[in-house]
Order: sequence, then structure tokens, then C-alpha cells
Amino acid sequence: MAQPDLTSHHVNYLIWRYLQESGHGEAAVSLQRGKSYQVYTYRLFFGPEPFELAALKSRDEAGTDHPAPESRDRVINGHAPEAPGMKRKGETNGDSMEVDAEIESKSGSPMPDVDGDGDVSMGADEVPQEPTLSTGDNASVQISPAKAADLTPDTACLDLEDHVIDTVWRPGDPTVFVTRGEASCSLWKLSSSSAPVQNKFVDLKTSESYVSAVAWDGIGTKLAVASIRDMKGAVTMYNAEGNVVDMLPDLPRIISGLYWAKNSPQLVIVASNEKDCELALWDDTQRPDQYQTMVIKNRIYDMVWTGRNEIFACGDGTVYQCSVDRNIHLIKEYSSDSQTAWTFIRSIETSQGSVIVVAGYESAADSEAAVIWIPTHDIVIENAHKQAITAIDIRPQSPAQRRNSSITGKYSITIVTYSEDGTTNGWDVDLEQKEFQPLDRFHLDSNIPTFAGGFSPDGYALAAVSKDRLFIWNAERGGDPMATWTAPGSKEVKEEADAPTNGQNGHPTRTDCTLSWDTDGKKLAYGFGNKMAIVNLQR
Repeated sequence: MAQPDLTSHHVNYLIWRYLQESGHGEAAVSLQRGKSYQVYTYRLFFGPEPFELAALKSRDEAGTDHPAPESRDRVINGHAPEAPGMKRKGETNGDSMEVDAEIESKSGSPMPDVDGDGDVSMGADEVPQEPTLSTGDNASVQISPAKAADLTPDTACLDLEDHVIDTVWRPGDPTVFVTRGEASCSLWKLSSSSAPVQNKFVDLKTSESYVSAVAWDGIGTKLAVASIRDMKGAVTMYNAEGNVVDMLPDLPRIISGLYWAKNSPQLVIVASNEKDCELALWDDTQRPDQYQTMVIKNRIYDMVWTGRNEIFACGDGTVYQCSVDRNIHLIKEYSSDSQTAWTFIRSIETSQGSVIVVAGYESAADSEAAVIWIPTHDIVIENAHKQAITAIDIRPQSPAQRRNSSITGKYSITIVTYSEDGTTNGWDVDLEQKEFQPLDRFHLDSNIPTFAGGFSPDGYALAAVSKDRLFIWNAERGGDPMATWTAPGSKEVKEEADAPTNGQNGHPTRTDCTLSWDTDGKKLAYGFGNKMAIVNLQR
């Protein structure tokens, strides 16, 4: 068979790749900028490789019929497996990747083969490979750069007066988010032409009160702020400008959580005392004189809505399923074999219903273990980490993925867990077979405890943070981080994975960190200590 011509574009690509993988990032960027090819600008730092872009556009112009993907900006590992004919833009290490999108063979021969590493095949027969993380169905062309992109040029790091405990983006608005401190709250307004503007709309430092929780309603018109004083809780409603619009009835308990329904004006308030916990329901359209409450003889650490009329809450040894109408009704209790403190809960919807995932740390006289439990499907992942789990997340699924599961009857989810032991672990869980497979995907350069993290809203990127560092992976590919950021002046600070054991329940004390994606998955708000980093993933 006649071999395709090796064009200058192939040579340029091979040179560019050699520079990238040899650690000569600046030279690679100079090569990119020295060309004047048509640019495909991808929205994140880990986009399509140059040769594949040319192949995609060539097939697109040839009229090949590829259905459009269901989800927004469907990109896995830098390319779109569901729609290889779609035009995309690519950025590498934060700089626009310029390539020739017109690769034509003078002899009219077919498009050259591309091997699993992204190299142009020179005609040698290849031995079929077993599917792996690098050669699986969705791997396509893969390039692992010699060095992760440095996000410093795209990150604004701010020094604040208050310790940052929580960050929450306004739904549907990538320019506004709120930060919560111990006794204050601030609204932040972002602009492409000026520095972020802070509006400290809550300041309780002189009133002996504390801010215990914040939450936006589903459409971002109201922000609920819970405060504590003299072992009593109060909730105040603010608008997006930080002005008071309502004050809810007080509760004779400490408020630990606020949870708005996504598609309704109902708010569940989690409040507790030394004996029990109370779930209080507030309907913002009815504005009743008092809450509709349900008392649970247990601690409640976390809660999640799974629909307009259903919630799940987790406590010591138990997960509670409740229905919500004008009141809260207990439907079912899921009890584990041990009294593990289930401190985190997440959910995902499938065509078969809600899937609930909880995680906790069991500390007994003779053993300690981090455990993941899926009570709705009776699946337990024991010894998930060597130390306490600090955060969990479930990878979002597109409508196309859910439809495919309905057709094939194969239902699976991907869970990621973060831990004080310095690992970020992934788990593929087959819900039908009740089996799970650990994924050695997300590598760190050392045993750095990760305290927060999560998938981007579209599920294509995964972030994790330590007390002064940020890591971002391609969620499909995993491996080494594709982009990182380190707080200025913190390179000499040593991460302490084994701090003195004097924290809550005997667990090591740690620095509070918070991380949240905006609704578009293009910005990150990262709070650590008295600092706030705002990372812009699209220029």
C-alpha cells in the first residue's frame, strides 16, 4: 500500500511534540506563535493535539456524518469521541495552539494513521494493545506533557482579613460568588477589565455571633446566611447585592447546614443540640410563621436533595431517606454494620432512580478505616484510604450517557475520594453487578493531603487542593496533573500529613480549604487560610 506523503505540517507537529515532552515548554510556545495557521481555541489548558485537530477538520470538510453530542462542550482527553467532526479550539499550557487545519495528500491517499501516542504512523504493522487507561475506547490520541501547565498567569491571589471557610458561586452567574468566614460574609464581583470587587455584607465580629452556613437558592436570587449566638440559630435572606430581604424565625438550636431544593423555593435547615438533630422546612413562597420540623435522634453531618420532593441525610451509622411536601416525612433508614460517622453524602440521578454515596471514617479501639458506602445499592468499599476522607464527588453524566445506560442496561458511576493520607482515589462502580474497580488515575508528586476538590460541572476536569496548592487533571485520562498552581511564598512550606492527633474525634487537625467551580466550569474559587485564589481557565 502506498504510504501517505510526509508534509511539513507533520514535521512541525513532531518538532512541537519533542519540545513539549523534553521539557522545553518555552521553545514549544515560540514555535506555536511563529506560525499563522487557523487557530482552534479550546476552553481549558488541556485541549486537542494538533494532528488530531487537522484530522478532525479534514473529516468534517469531507462531509462525514457525525451526530452532535448531547452535553455542552463534550470533550474527553482533549477530543470529542462522540462527535469527531466537531470543530474545536485547543490550548496547551495556557497558550493558543496554532496548527495547520488543512492536511491534504497530493496523491489523494487516506488520512495517515495515528498511533496511541499521537505519532503519525510510518507504515509499520502494530500489535493490537490491550485496553488500558491510555489505550481504551475513549483514549484516542494522548499526549502527556513533560511538565504541567502553570496557572500562575491566570490566577489572582488575594489577601483577606478573614479566614475563608466556604466559597459558593451564584447559580447561573460566573461573575459572582460568596465567601464565608467565621463571623463574616463577602460577595465578590468579577470583571474581565478590573480587579475583583469585595462587598462584605455581613460582619458579626463585635456581636459575639458566628456565621455557620451559606446557601444560594436554585436560581441565584436569594442567599441564605445562618448565624449562631447563645446556642441559638437565625437565618437571614439577602439578594445578590448583599441587601437584606427577609429574616426567618429563630431556632433554639445550632444551625449547621442550609440546603435549597434545586427547582423549588423550599429550604431545609439542619439544626442540632446536645441530644438530637432537627430538620426544619421553610417554603419561601408560603412564608409560614413557624417551621415544619422533623426530629432525628442522631447527629446529621450532611444532606442532599435528590429531586423536588426527596432528601437524604447522613449521620452516625445511618442514612435517612425522607419525602418533602409541606412537611418532612421519614421514609426509610439505611443502617450500616458499624457506627461509622458518615460525614459526606453525594447523589446522582440515573434512569433507575437516585444513587446515594456516603463516606466516613470508622475509629474503633482496635482499628481505623475510611469507608465508602452506597446504601441504595448495598455496596461497601472498605479501606478506601489509610486516613480520614476529606471530600467525595461523583462524576456528572451527560443525557447521552444516561440514555445509553438505559439501552444497554449497564449502570455505572465514577466516584472520587480525597484524603489526609495524601491520595486522590477513583472508583468505577458497577451498580448492577455490585462490583467496583479502583482507578490509579490521579497522581500527586508527593504525599500531599488533599482537603477539598471535585469534578467540573461537565465532568471533564477534576480539581483537588491542599493547604496551598491546586491540581487539575483531565478526568478521563488522569495520570499526572495537567495544570497546577502554588501559592506565592509557599514552596518552602512542608505539607504535614501526620499532624498531632488532637482534633475532633481524635483525627489530625488540618488547615481548612475550600474549592468550588463556577456553573460553566471555567473558573475556580480556592480559599485557604486568609487567602483567596481565583483561577480563570479560559482567557
